[in-house]
Amino acid sequence: MVNLRKRTGGSSDHVNGNGTSTGNGNGNGASNGVGINNDSDSSITGLNSNGNNLPPPMYKAIRFFFKMCLHSFYGNVEVEGTENIAPDTYPAILVANHSNSLTDAITVISTVPPKSRSMVRMTAKDTFWHQPGVFNYVIKSAGTVPIKRRKDYDNQKVDNTETMGALIESLGNGNCVCMFPEGISRYHPQLAPFKAGVATIASDTLSRFRDKPDFSLTLMTASINYLHREKFRSDVLVSFHPPIVLTPQQDNKLYSDIKEERVEAIRKLTELLESTVRSTLLDAQDWDTVRIGHTARKLYGGNLGTRISLGQYVRLTRKFVAAFGQHKQESAATASKSTTTTTEVEGDSVDMRRPVSMSAEIAEKIDQLAKDLAEYQDQLDFYHIKDYRINQGDHPAKVLILKLIQRILLGCVLAVICIPGLFLWSPVFIAVRYQENKIRKKGLLEDNLDEIAQYKLMIATFFLPVIWGFWVVVTLPFALITGPGIIVLMWLTIRWLEDLTHNAKSTLALLRLLFMTEDTMVSLRDCRNELAQRVHEFAVQYLNLPEDPEELVKENKTKKTSSGLMGKLSGSYFSIKRRRRKDWNEVMRLHDVTTYD
Repeated sequence: MVNLRKRTGGSSDHVNGNGTSTGNGNGNGASNGVGINNDSDSSITGLNSNGNNLPPPMYKAIRFFFKMCLHSFYGNVEVEGTENIAPDTYPAILVANHSNSLTDAITVISTVPPKSRSMVRMTAKDTFWHQPGVFNYVIKSAGTVPIKRRKDYDNQKVDNTETMGALIESLGNGNCVCMFPEGISRYHPQLAPFKAGVATIASDTLSRFRDKPDFSLTLMTASINYLHREKFRSDVLVSFHPPIVLTPQQDNKLYSDIKEERVEAIRKLTELLESTVRSTLLDAQDWDTVRIGHTARKLYGGNLGTRISLGQYVRLTRKFVAAFGQHKQESAATASKSTTTTTEVEGDSVDMRRPVSMSAEIAEKIDQLAKDLAEYQDQLDFYHIKDYRINQGDHPAKVLILKLIQRILLGCVLAVICIPGLFLWSPVFIAVRYQENKIRKKGLLEDNLDEIAQYKLMIATFFLPVIWGFWVVVTLPFALITGPGIIVLMWLTIRWLEDLTHNAKSTLALLRLLFMTEDTMVSLRDCRNELAQRVHEFAVQYLNLPEDPEELVKENKTKKTSSGLMGKLSGSYFSIKRRRRKDWNEVMRLHDVTTYD
């Protein structure tokens, strides 16, 4: 940690005028998120409790339960940069992107190690405090801060003065609060512009404790990448970045009496937070660019498989996505310039160079490369096969038939042993399917995928203990055996079902290869070889990637960080089969949707 300071101790003084202004209007980004007691008033009181930084009694149980559900739903949850988390008693605000509704809050609570922060307070719309329900009770029991939002009050002006005053006081007491400055959750490939709420709260906090020479406020940033956020057994990467430490002495412009100077300082801080979070996201203007970036990454490092970590995979893909996205934004005037310069992009484990201005000839080459990559991926989608199948080359019919027999026999065994566990899981699957169909009827699927992911996790969260409790009661004379046995069986069923699905996908792929004509395979392979050469040249020349992709494995600095017991179980147990995967973005479905429609 750099320059971190512990809290100066609680104070009963009221927040000054600069502090009370925070949160009026629409909240400027502090108005969305998740997670205090039974009503707003008692919640605010709980925030300001004489410096007490202990989590509520229910918090540990909720955190463990969220962690269990997160690692059950997602196949791999990789956490990196936990050394950048400010420890307990250090006032801190955790800032993250918001692309998956309430699942983002569950992810943050589950992945921040308890040894670093015993508690992370979330923020949530105050309507949760006015509605009954188990989920609302959980939110209020997790130390969550209620925030009024204009959209919940017919776009009328709302007053968050009391909440913000208590929130700033809690920061002075050494609390950590998580906020999502995008202000709204949305399923989109591009990060939304950050609102100034977090920087404004930082400004008010520094102003409040300006007379405390040893006070500092730590702004921690996290990037959350969901490869397929709504899909069962997909993957999640959470990256914590180096902290930004603010002090009243060094950052006095944030609470300057000169309005213009204060506004400018808040704007610059907001931009810094946004660029830091964006630095490790698969961020693009549209899904087509993300799709092209994935295809280019496969052609460059197709033989790496999953020998690279999830973090390395995301950063490698991001280089191609960022490069094609940058080029797409080039104006016609810039593209017509004859000179070519490069610039460094911060936040990547391997330095990246991308064209800022280029000749018309180079621009045309990149345009054509992007077009050809899209057409190649279209062909793969048409034949429902993966790129690595083309890269493997021809297999004699006898070999394919033998592999098919092996897959079918293995599938039969897995299907049989899955039956008891699937019976236990069936209420969850039925409820999830019902809710998903209901949400799909609302409108465009892309606009509702984050809500689908949220409800899948919520349903699993609340059904699992009910299922377990029901069968423990039914088998009460043998509860000492069935209690842990049910948990183990349901856990193993997830593993077997994942294996069964991958086996089914492999079987279908082998069948397609068996009936594919030689001319088609030769055509696809020739197309791939020619594209791979062009992508390799592009990667080395413009992205500063190594000539030999194997160097990425040797220099892999991203290590999987387990997040408590569930993280260790997920990392050691599921990775046994995951080593057989060719792509991190494969998920539990028979046909992978690659167009993101």
